[in-house]
Amino acid sequence: MSAERQRDQALKLLKPKLSQLSTLFKECYLSSGRGAVMVYASDIINGAEPKKPDYRNNEEMLALFDSPSSKAKLGELMGNYNPDREGIMVLITDNSNATYFITVKLR
Repeated sequence: MSAERQRDQALKLLKPKLSQLSTLFKECYLSSGRGAVMVYASDIINGAEPKKPDYRNNEEMLALFDSPSSKAKLGELMGNYNPDREGIMVLITDNSNATYFITVKLR
């Protein structure tokens, strides 16, 4: 399955759970500060849901990436989002570990 197709399938499965995701983002932000939820698309497709251990603060999340351009893009995204209205999700696909940085509007 292509990275784009896997991403789209995972996002489609997460869409009905936006209320739960909103709560997760808000709780994690309050306890850990700015950061992002990191999930694997295949886990979502197989029925898993993002949980508190999937949240990493800015420093923890940036430490996971070697590419300077990925670090810069993610760092900018995490530095500029409004945690009262948005959350950041890092979605990793099986296809060469293609990674997508996604802004989630909170409810």
